[in-house]
Amino acid sequence: MGDKLPRVLVISSADPTVGPGVVGLTHYNALKKAGLDVDFMTKFPVEGHPEFISVYDGESSKCLSKGLWKICRRLANQRIKKQVPGYYFFYKKETFPPVPTRDVLAKIKKQYDVIYVVFWQGLLSFATIEALYDKLKCQFQFRCVDYSPMSGGCHFTGDCQRYQTGCGCCPAVYSMDENDFTHWNVKYRKKIYEKVKPVVYGNSYMNSFYRRSFLLKDYDRLEVVYPVMDNETYRPLDVDCCREKYEIPHKKRFLIFFGCQRLTDERKGMRYLQEALRILYGKLSEEERGQILLIIAGHDIDPIKESLLFDYKYLGFVKPQDLPSVYSMSSVFLSPSVNDAGPSMVNQSLSCGTPVVAFEMGTALDVVKGKDTGYCAKLRDSEDFAKGIESVYKLTSPKYDALRARCRDVAVEMTSKEAFVKKVLQMYSKYS
Repeated sequence: MGDKLPRVLVISSADPTVGPGVVGLTHYNALKKAGLDVDFMTKFPVEGHPEFISVYDGESSKCLSKGLWKICRRLANQRIKKQVPGYYFFYKKETFPPVPTRDVLAKIKKQYDVIYVVFWQGLLSFATIEALYDKLKCQFQFRCVDYSPMSGGCHFTGDCQRYQTGCGCCPAVYSMDENDFTHWNVKYRKKIYEKVKPVVYGNSYMNSFYRRSFLLKDYDRLEVVYPVMDNETYRPLDVDCCREKYEIPHKKRFLIFFGCQRLTDERKGMRYLQEALRILYGKLSEEERGQILLIIAGHDIDPIKESLLFDYKYLGFVKPQDLPSVYSMSSVFLSPSVNDAGPSMVNQSLSCGTPVVAFEMGTALDVVKGKDTGYCAKLRDSEDFAKGIESVYKLTSPKYDALRARCRDVAVEMTSKEAFVKKVLQMYSKYS
């Protein structure tokens, strides 16, 4: 192999310009900047990126293929029942992926050395992975952003422990059958793992689940990695300019930022956050309460706004390019997720020099707990979460300034593009 750099295809089903999908674009840019020959494949064309490969190029082909495939999938999935909240199935059976395998294969016009997979949902199944492997015979690397690679199909497992014994009797679909489709999927996936032998990346939190799972407990290609951040885009900006941009009143000296795609998503822990904010409110004087402003981003604020005792500014959906200014003007970012591989907003906040209060889970275990970049509260403990917010609020100015500097330093040290590329190349060399 020598010093030859691998040709890489990054595949991500999520729009790389919106929300969590930006993770895929960050990985692509890191590999490209390092001088690798890299392509990016997603489901639909991406505005501003004509160089990206899209499975569907035009409306007519998209609608035709989707229409035919929907009929097949409806037949395959006709017996699936309504999902219990907290579980996420994007397709029922591995042999019926969200997009026809033939459509994906048709877009592969050259040979690659590494297929690097980020988001699956809406595009891939393990049947697609097998077909790609059969065509290219190259190395696969999975950058896991949820629990799907270890389960029988659900992307978030809730409190279910069935993934440890091979699924079946799936509570997400009210199943009492040990040999239901989730168990069938596990057996199918196990065969694909043995055949393709992908490198499976996850943070410390996710790897603890993988090593307990039936699928991956004895797997020898599990690797702990830290998230990759675009630390040039996500960087500290002038606080006063950012506050002026969003018309923040001068009397609001402490800005508490939180947000996610949908504020009603149970796994994002909004009910624990609401309780923590009520507890914090009760601990503060009227003068202290008046200094605080909540900055809220995401869809569906109506169900929670009546419970917000503090003054708040609702931003709605915030575009990725606007997030650095929101983080920079904020005094603290809150991440109340209780069932999450990330979220990426934790790392974005730290890159902008803004401390984080989070529960002990997800990416916070790597970049917040024990790193002096904020506070990690006991999982689902609203009292402890409120304590974390208060601890940041009560800091003196010198200590708070030092905390912000520490956040940026840790983010650059742990989430750099260079560290990510080095890991990809190490794994390529090790397993090629």
